[in-house]
Amino acid sequence: MNATIPEVRIKYAWLLSNAASVVMNEAWGDGTPLRSYNEYVKIAEKYREWWAPHNDVIMHGMCDMLGLQFRQNIIDVNVAPWFTPISDPMVIGPAFQTQNDLVNTLTHELLHRLLTDNTSYDYEHNFVQDWKEMFGTNHAKNMLIHIPIHACMKKLYLDILDRPDLLALDIKTVERNPPYANAWKYVNEHDYNKIIAKLTHK
Repeated sequence: MNATIPEVRIKYAWLLSNAASVVMNEAWGDGTPLRSYNEYVKIAEKYREWWAPHNDVIMHGMCDMLGLQFRQNIIDVNVAPWFTPISDPMVIGPAFQTQNDLVNTLTHELLHRLLTDNTSYDYEHNFVQDWKEMFGTNHAKNMLIHIPIHACMKKLYLDILDRPDLLALDIKTVERNPPYANAWKYVNEHDYNKIIAKLTHK
């Protein structure tokens, strides 16, 4: 498969920050004001520099392994304070300390986007039901939806990027988060290639 990959556009989401981050900071912060517009713009610029060397191989790798193409030709990655990473709309916070942390998180969220919003399935398709049929009905939902994510991450990190350190980083990062840790336990107890084969067969 020779997928056309979208542009990943990392930018400071100043409108989202003004509408939501300011409110969250006032409600949950310790009184420290948010940083300036220019400071957040510089953080987004740093993130773009960190991601750029990895973009093509990761994006092509995930499309090729799954036989899927992204629906969008541009994926906006919105940087805004107080947000934990989410895939749709894609939002990340401004607190990543290392390139590896950013690459690991963006890979995770982009896989969520590719698996659930691609050119092969209707946008309203019930993927959770599909994954119950593949992996069992006795898993918590947040664990279930991360089984395919973690299987794809494992293949990307081991077979495509040759970056076992990124695999170890993700497992370590989520070890205190039971749904994510349990999804990794499932993937590590099953053959990740067989999990991906189920996804591509479906």
